[in-house]
Amino acid sequence: MTRKEIFDRILQVAQGVYDGREAAAVAERFCVDVCGFGRFDVALDGSKECPEVAEDVLQGLLERLSSGEPVQYVVGATEFYGRRFAVRSGVLIPRPETEELVALVVKENRLAEPRIIDLGTGSGAIAVSLAAEIGGARVEALDLSDVAVSVASENAHTNGVDVAVAQGDIFAWSPAPESYDIIISNPPYIPECERGTMESNVTDFEPEEALFVPDDRPLIYYERIAEVALVALAEEGRLYFEIHETLAEQTAQMLKQKGFEVALHHDMNHKPRMIVCYKKAQ
Repeated sequence: MTRKEIFDRILQVAQGVYDGREAAAVAERFCVDVCGFGRFDVALDGSKECPEVAEDVLQGLLERLSSGEPVQYVVGATEFYGRRFAVRSGVLIPRPETEELVALVVKENRLAEPRIIDLGTGSGAIAVSLAAEIGGARVEALDLSDVAVSVASENAHTNGVDVAVAQGDIFAWSPAPESYDIIISNPPYIPECERGTMESNVTDFEPEEALFVPDDRPLIYYERIAEVALVALAEEGRLYFEIHETLAEQTAQMLKQKGFEVALHHDMNHKPRMIVCYKKAQ
């Protein structure tokens, strides 16, 4: 098959699942990661033969793509903060919005060797990015899922950074007093009642335990992390959260009641999506 034939075939499958530009972006990602060329290569020399692309492998992956399985799982990787991360079933796919949370931490950090922990690390995207961007940082990561621990450890290794990844339950987490300068988390925050409004390629394939919370306790993870952070953060330490935009004020008020000073930040789409909590001086 030629480059053009392969790309057109991939695009046709993507168009059966996604709309317009998203289909083209999915086809591009698939083609680059699986076949080793992109649409610009097609434009330059679309007639070039690609015998190295095995038909049985390509067909199997296209069948997965046509089922609605996220392209990141199909190709086994995604991009985050300029780096490549392995992802697979059982681990939440990191979103571009979370890159803004990482950028905020990097921007605000003034310590040469901050002690950082990422709670609910998933693929390790946050922890690995912070370890890479803040050269002297001592970074830890915690997740309940054994799949997440494995993937996060793999991503730390392949990106050449030192992150101490451990398996553990946030609700049983008990760190030493003043053991961290920065605690960061993108915990589950989508109320169950919103499940029906979401795309099936998310709800059918991504781990629900990393997405959803009970309707009657949507802030359950924030409450727990905040309580422990009051003890675990060093003087002038900071707690960073990604949050649900419709629960921003509710989340901020809860954190203030816990004893933090709070700053709400908006993302590039002008939605309240990040909160920084400052531990008050004793």
